[in-house]
Amino acid sequence: MNPKVIGIPRLADKHFVSYDNDQFGYRKWLPQSGKEPSLVIIGVHGISGHSGDYANLAAHLQKHHPDIAVYAAETRGQGMDAKPFRRGDISHRSSWYKDLTTFTRLVQGKHPKSKVIWYGESMGSLIVMHAYDQTLPADKVPEAIIISSPIVDVESKLPPWKMLAVRISAFLLPKLRVSLETLSDGQRAVVTKDDIHEEQAKKNPWYIRRYTLRLLIKLGDMARAMDARAAAIRCPVLVLHGGKDIFTEPDSVTAFYKHFPETANGMAKTRHYYPDSFHLLMYDHDRDKIFKDVSSWLDRFMGNEVTNKNNQ
Repeated sequence: MNPKVIGIPRLADKHFVSYDNDQFGYRKWLPQSGKEPSLVIIGVHGISGHSGDYANLAAHLQKHHPDIAVYAAETRGQGMDAKPFRRGDISHRSSWYKDLTTFTRLVQGKHPKSKVIWYGESMGSLIVMHAYDQTLPADKVPEAIIISSPIVDVESKLPPWKMLAVRISAFLLPKLRVSLETLSDGQRAVVTKDDIHEEQAKKNPWYIRRYTLRLLIKLGDMARAMDARAAAIRCPVLVLHGGKDIFTEPDSVTAFYKHFPETANGMAKTRHYYPDSFHLLMYDHDRDKIFKDVSSWLDRFMGNEVTNKNNQ
């Protein structure tokens, strides 16, 4: 996990300098005791999200797992990117992977004795899964992965003709911007039960109304490769998904989940399905139950001696 360095990566109090000298903000929730955490969760937020999406989870963990820290960085090309022209766009998807591995290495340097887990929600699940595939043989982190609301089935949401049209348009006009509603024939992306979060999100500074076609194509390609990425995972995995997720059908997540190895480092893979939950599980009306399930899984994980993923 040592991407080609252009600048000098470093971790400041509220931002980090990535591999290419670009800066990204981040949030952290440390043990209130002041002690070093036994475990660090590094969160990767979803599309049109921001690092603060992990606040609810962090609050739960500070109460029930006071020895766990949570770090979450702003994602390149999303609404809190320090470069406004880049918001809603991405040149190379490898930049996402390099940002995550650089941030992880910096956080690990801050907490060298702590275990590290990656937690990706929505688009963040794509980044986490693909970044794992880019890690080097000697890497010891992440030692486990949590995948929330994975995007694994693009075809069921877009008919073949529309997907072809998007690809052709992206080839001709890669920076042309469209809204997600446009691609879904005006269907509103209901991501929580009461929809209040969606209305609030549109008023937030990190909300992005339109995305470039090349970003959307890259996400689609990443989603199509998720089965192969799952088969290559060699660390404990927890998958969380809702029955009313507008982006991915439950059966598609179930099929995706089957590609993970049954066990890794002595711990069986785990999946939790919430029939009445929507896409943004960390804002979900039933998030207390979801966080309780995460807590139980973390208890089991911390009770296992997890070794290097490559020693299997």
